[in-house]
Amino acid sequence: MSTKIISETKQELLKRTEVKLELDHAKKPTPKTEEVLKEVAAITKKDEKLISIIQITNKFGSNIAEVIANIYDNEDAKTAAERINKKKLLEEERKAVYEAKKAEQETKEKPAEEEAPKEETKTEEEAKE
Repeated sequence: MSTKIISETKQELLKRTEVKLELDHAKKPTPKTEEVLKEVAAITKKDEKLISIIQITNKFGSNIAEVIANIYDNEDAKTAAERINKKKLLEEERKAVYEAKKAEQETKEKPAEEEAPKEETKTEEEAKE
């Protein structure tokens, strides 16, 4: 994928830079948002957490996509200006709860496994006597 910056506009009030890019994706489908995010981060040399992809537009039959992205100065500016994606937040919360439950189950299973061999060794010692 080759990328070319078309325009760059600094917005001081919102503490961000709006960037329009031309992304050439020869003989491939329109790239996913994650791929575009990595490409924009590589070109602008900014952290991926500070970049927000607004739009990826591709004309029918064309291998060139137009990307509009906002690059924020800091994370506080991004959270203040961007809309909250409730679906993404819910997914992250569910993953955190699932991982916590999984960790609890693993810790409960490990002591039970450790106790079982101790009991077996006691029975072996009793058998020797």
